[in-house]
Amino acid sequence: MARDYVIGIDSGTSVVKAALFDMQGTEVLVNARNTPVIEEHFGWSEFDMDTDWNETALCLKELMARAAEKGIYSEDIAALGVGGKGQGVCLLDRDMCPIRNAVMWNDTRCVDVKNEWMRPGGVMEQIHSISGNWLYTGNMALVMPWMKAHEKENLDRAVTISMPTSWLTYQLTGVHKLVRNDVFTLIDGKTREYSEEIFKIIGMEDYRHLFPDPIDAWEITGQITADAAELTGLPAGIPVVNMGWDTICCTAGVGAIGDGQANIILGTSGVIQLVMPFAPTTPERLGAVCVHAIPGKWCQLISPMTGTPNSDWFVKNFTHADHERAKQEGRSVYALFDEEIANVPLGSNGVIYHPYLSPTGEMAPFTNTAARAQFIGLLPHDTRYVMLRAIYEGVALAFRHCLDAYSFPISEIRLSGGGSKSAVWCQIFADVCNAPISLASGTEFGVKGVAWNAAWAAGAFETQQEACDAFCAVDRVYTPNPAAVEQYADLYEVYKAIPPAMFDIWDKRMAFLKKYGYEG
Repeated sequence: MARDYVIGIDSGTSVVKAALFDMQGTEVLVNARNTPVIEEHFGWSEFDMDTDWNETALCLKELMARAAEKGIYSEDIAALGVGGKGQGVCLLDRDMCPIRNAVMWNDTRCVDVKNEWMRPGGVMEQIHSISGNWLYTGNMALVMPWMKAHEKENLDRAVTISMPTSWLTYQLTGVHKLVRNDVFTLIDGKTREYSEEIFKIIGMEDYRHLFPDPIDAWEITGQITADAAELTGLPAGIPVVNMGWDTICCTAGVGAIGDGQANIILGTSGVIQLVMPFAPTTPERLGAVCVHAIPGKWCQLISPMTGTPNSDWFVKNFTHADHERAKQEGRSVYALFDEEIANVPLGSNGVIYHPYLSPTGEMAPFTNTAARAQFIGLLPHDTRYVMLRAIYEGVALAFRHCLDAYSFPISEIRLSGGGSKSAVWCQIFADVCNAPISLASGTEFGVKGVAWNAAWAAGAFETQQEACDAFCAVDRVYTPNPAAVEQYADLYEVYKAIPPAMFDIWDKRMAFLKKYGYEG
């Protein structure tokens, strides 16, 4: 029986996607369902684990029904790959049922703990020296001590800790395994195993028993059970491969698997992943380091906290007239924006935007939990298109600011995420970064990465490189314009001088908010 197709799942922050690919990497079908985020308190971000699984199962069921309409049936599926929101905490009791809502990667309840740990010579520096990681607030290594302090009864009820992707693969296979790149904050950069020293540093050695030994992203977790087959429409017995953290999945999905290849994800959270042959501990006080999905490779993540939410915020609040115009002209409002932004002079008439919209502040290339977004240089004649172009430029400049922090040489930049659909934005990136920007074919790179990895693990390809080449052809390349490169280089010097000057002001603003009971 020929099994000529593979499926990938990307269970993201608020949407789960399932995609069907043939073995040439062609995206045949994509299906999606919403997975709600729960925000019981300001800055908290959680999800209901049972809802997450139910929506994932329905997403797969719908995908298989649509595939049948194309003459593709369960017996044609070779394997299933799983990836998704890779950080947070999922606690399971003795019956392998959730004890509480799962805490997500973008949760900010641990801001005060993080600030305490960040003091010179403190906990954060000790962790960084072992794993190369400078933690953000939703990391497991921060959330677990918070739970010990505030919800010890839940930890005491738990028999194991899970992760968002491991919870899904457990539901699919009945086998519970953590994948190594999901627990990166606890991994020793030299041994690739849990660091017992980190457990002691964060005061969690008494809960060490909750953590199963991790497997690698290229290992098969288990096979689809009969119960899961009935719920999803998938064939029982096919292998399931957990690729873990969605940033790793997306990096694999654009074909960044070799040393020096960088993947910029211009999506909800701005992310840069650089592939290298070792776990770096430089630069200090910055970034995340985890095992790649490729044997012998590591990824260093340096991440401005927000990407496309900056443009989304502006579009939502200031562009009603543009939506009406686009509707009348029968075209996408984003095509209209590209046209109008292209008419705004490079440099946005001197208007500079810093894209620090996250309530957690900024994490790269500096760490400041009080940092907030800002326009600088507005004048009465500046239009909304000037402001929107400044946002596009500000996001690109923020990524350039992060790229300059890497200590390992960058040989190639691949761009992905929703923002890469804008040709104008892609060209701005090429000019700001003074580097060619490559876009891989397709649109759903997280699911593509887990799909080709699962296809290889199931034996459809002899090597990972062969599978990657089949799925990740480069579709477009944007090359730098020399005149624009020169002008952006001067603007960049202005851009990066502003945040340090704001540190004291941001702190004073935060003190004002706290004094008068405001949030933000």
